[in-house]
Amino acid sequence: MKICFVGSEATPFSKTGGLADVLGSLPGALKALGHEVSLVIPKHLSTKERFDAEMTTLDTARIPVGNKREYAGFQYMDFEGIHVYFIDSEYYFGYRENLYGDFDDGERYSYFNHAVLKLIKALNLDVDVLHLNDWQTGLIPYILEKENPLDKRPATVFTIHNIAYQGQFDKGLIPYLNVPYDDRLEFDHGINFLKAAIVTADLVTTVSSTYKEELKYAYFGYGMEKLLEDRGDRFKGVMNGLDYDTFSPAKDPHISKQFDLYNYIKGKAFNKAMLLKKFELEPSEKPLFSVVSRLVEQKGMPLILDAIEPYLKSDALRLIVLGSGDEGIEDAFESLRSRYPDKVGIYLGYNDSLARQVYAGSDYFLMPSRFEPCGLSQLIAMRYGSLPIVRKTGGLKDSVVPYNKFTNDGTGLGFLNYDASDLSRSIQEALSLYGDQKAFKEVRRKAMKARFSWEKSANEYETLYKTILRRP
Repeated sequence: MKICFVGSEATPFSKTGGLADVLGSLPGALKALGHEVSLVIPKHLSTKERFDAEMTTLDTARIPVGNKREYAGFQYMDFEGIHVYFIDSEYYFGYRENLYGDFDDGERYSYFNHAVLKLIKALNLDVDVLHLNDWQTGLIPYILEKENPLDKRPATVFTIHNIAYQGQFDKGLIPYLNVPYDDRLEFDHGINFLKAAIVTADLVTTVSSTYKEELKYAYFGYGMEKLLEDRGDRFKGVMNGLDYDTFSPAKDPHISKQFDLYNYIKGKAFNKAMLLKKFELEPSEKPLFSVVSRLVEQKGMPLILDAIEPYLKSDALRLIVLGSGDEGIEDAFESLRSRYPDKVGIYLGYNDSLARQVYAGSDYFLMPSRFEPCGLSQLIAMRYGSLPIVRKTGGLKDSVVPYNKFTNDGTGLGFLNYDASDLSRSIQEALSLYGDQKAFKEVRRKAMKARFSWEKSANEYETLYKTILRRP
């Protein structure tokens, strides 16, 4: 099959979140299965700064935006066997620091959708499946349905990575969309890119089986629940994977001491000691709990703040937090550190090298999200021998097996309700498990052996692609 991925970011070219990791890994996994794979993304400022010299301009076009006709350059490079195409627009992408959050996001990503289709036509790309990702590509299946007969267009797969982000804009955007208008573009008295894709794509997917089921309920669905339920068997959940070569404690140059399943006991202990020293915490044999996250409510930070202090007060554990987010939550963690300066370490911001050191040195990893479509951090934590403590939601439920003290099975700990007392009980359970070092080491070993590979995800997508290519 000839598969073309389209998205707003992809590693190593640009990144704000997990979408970039998916588009940096899944295409390669499908290529390994023998498919011809391409990728189309904007040429963001970060991309231009790093890769401009490696690109070749193949063609140019003018894209209608309202009564304007904006320049688009179609540039290309081969990256690890993937045909990567870039939409070059200095105005919409090339000079801006932000991938999202500008006043004209609706206009510039409408432009991007039209430019992608123009690129495919101009370069005469043979595409069986267009795999689209998140609201920034949501107009593409709508445009194809409006402008192309069924037998003249590729099949469309649209993946929802986080339904909270929908591409919602005022109706004043309509003249700039340059598409035949009908009410499938409209939701809650405005334009909604995500809705347009949900109702027009041949297949809609999301990034874990549990999140797929959750999205059929109002608490999780952000208004899209009925539309998704109506898609029936054309709505599927496929768990994301982890790049086990990139995230490997056996060869990670960022951590203090590399380790694998055969020497992890000494390796973890050394990394823990170095991590405590880096954060100027007192040396301790107490379990080290960590957070690597956006410091926002959705990630469960209020639960951690409400639950953790009694354990710090009783000197039962150490805590390291790395991330940034809501100012109030950042201040609350800073206040916690001020009360327990020898037991709490904080790094406000993001640093990939330091994050890997935190994964490698921690005993437990806190991830009590209110909702979590898939999650990557819990997979990395398990890979590095840090047992995740998660709320049983979305991809967290699908990837972490809760510890069973009677059978000693499990790869982490889990709780059900979004409630600080439930998290506290899981922390207490984690402390009890840590007190039985034989059992703790066995569970840690099982966590490190857990595998959620992109190969598995690619095989599932391959099956889905074949299904929709048999459409009438």
